[in-house]
Amino acid sequence: MQLVKYEGLGNKFLVTIADTVPEESSELALKFCDPENGFDADGLIFGTPSTSSGIDIHMTLFNADGSSAEISGNGIRCLAQEIFSKTEETSLQILTGSGVRNVNLDNLNGEVAKISVDMGTVRDGPDLPLLDFLNHDSIEIVQAATADIGNPHVVIEVETLEGVDVAGAGPHIESLWQPVGINVHFLKAESRTAFSMLTWERGAGVTAACGTGASACAYVANGWGLIEESSEALMAGGVAQVQLANGKVLLTGESIRVTEFEVPDHG
Repeated sequence: MQLVKYEGLGNKFLVTIADTVPEESSELALKFCDPENGFDADGLIFGTPSTSSGIDIHMTLFNADGSSAEISGNGIRCLAQEIFSKTEETSLQILTGSGVRNVNLDNLNGEVAKISVDMGTVRDGPDLPLLDFLNHDSIEIVQAATADIGNPHVVIEVETLEGVDVAGAGPHIESLWQPVGINVHFLKAESRTAFSMLTWERGAGVTAACGTGASACAYVANGWGLIEESSEALMAGGVAQVQLANGKVLLTGESIRVTEFEVPDHG
């Protein structure tokens, strides 16, 4: 099995193209993503052939903790780059656990690609508890809302991102939606066209970026009247461009091919 390590705005993924998804994929994700004994990644992505007409490849994602995830905005760009780098294609239809996503190559320069993903329609997320339940010593909440873009998110506008204890507040807030869990984002609008965010990802913990989270944050912040339909998501791992149109989200950002590993084939 060949694993290719990619980075999407600070999110680290191991990508492998395979005939099928191994039965022990959850255990493989735990093993391979381990920062001490593995290859240090936020998730393991399998790209497998699709039997559906018009679909180029099927994406299956496992988080670093072994749990499965419906989709990742940064991860899907990493998988797409692996395919774009080996073919003449500049557009792909990728089937994910959240449905089909149209992915377009904007630019490929060596190991760095700029890729746009039609993230689909954003809907209201799961019920929101009273703000008192979301409270944590390190945050001052202005308002909060949930959104679903194929996976669930809670977006929390805070007075300031300085001093936010993501590692402490994140799991505390996520626990309110157990057993399913939720991705937790702390947001601060910097201008009408830019917002900063910090993320606790379900199944991965504190991460430097989150593509679906950036999409959900832009949708919610626009609904609150904080930002325009076209904005930049400022994350620790880098900047993503988010364009809202007719309830859908177009997410554009860079991905980088880091290195590759050969591991024993687990069949």
